[in-house]
Amino acid sequence: MSSASGYHKPVLLNEVLQYLIVDRNGRYCDCTLGGGGHLRAIALLTGPQAVLIGIDRDPDAIEWNRNSTYSTNSKVVFSQNVFSNFDIVLREHGIDGVDGILLDLGVSSFQIDNVKRGFTYMKESELDMRMNRGDQLSATDWVSNASSDELASVLENYGEIRNPVRMAKAIKNCAFPVRTSSDLKNCLASEYGHSLKPDILAKIFQALRIAVNDELNELKRFLGKVHGSLRENGRLAIISYHSLEDRIVKDFIRDAEQKCICPKEQPYCTCKKVVQFKRITKKAIRPTEEEIKQNPRSRSARLRIAQKVHG
Repeated sequence: MSSASGYHKPVLLNEVLQYLIVDRNGRYCDCTLGGGGHLRAIALLTGPQAVLIGIDRDPDAIEWNRNSTYSTNSKVVFSQNVFSNFDIVLREHGIDGVDGILLDLGVSSFQIDNVKRGFTYMKESELDMRMNRGDQLSATDWVSNASSDELASVLENYGEIRNPVRMAKAIKNCAFPVRTSSDLKNCLASEYGHSLKPDILAKIFQALRIAVNDELNELKRFLGKVHGSLRENGRLAIISYHSLEDRIVKDFIRDAEQKCICPKEQPYCTCKKVVQFKRITKKAIRPTEEEIKQNPRSRSARLRIAQKVHG
């Protein structure tokens, strides 16, 4: 990887910088580093006492950033790991808390455009879809090992496919092994003809990718750790790209800022719930029309920001 053009432009960059940085000499952790666009921009705004941590489960991303130039006086460290293990990474580097945590849940353009990674239906490639190619199961393996019921559940819950049972049976009963993107499309064509629209194919690939990488459970594990890893008034910034992720993030923030979860009919509070976060913006921040023109892959992005309010 000899140039930064292999990775996508950092989405909602100005908004991330505006809301995430609360202390120029603070500690900031980008848990989905990718090409380092967000972290590199943060590095330009932080001081010599700042510590910046970049984490990614994809070894290619870590290698790219270690070989890249970061114009900063801040300390920068990188670690290859899943983002839900960010707390382990912090402990390994002797960091007991951070002022900002960033999570960009999008698949990088480098991953999408690299035919060897198998993330897109628009190019002929092996059905891989692993964020880390060192993980055990590729999408081909997952589809082969899954039962028809398991596949139907994934298509319904992760791809929001209508009549997922029919589609799952079509894939599992395919007359030939499903090993490539063309195999999958041809298999579906034998059941549906060539009437499947691109957005349906995108949802199928999204569903398989989420299953292969355990993405939604990974997000839930991450969210369960963020409060304990943020310093007082530290901020959490999460960029999501589809409703499944965004719903998890929105519900997490809503529950974390509630004062009481006792039944409404109960005359007084007994839950003793402690408010952990408050929203910085009432609604999710969306990219501007100008950003979408410059970077069409940002069009579905939603940024939510929350601030820790209790130790």
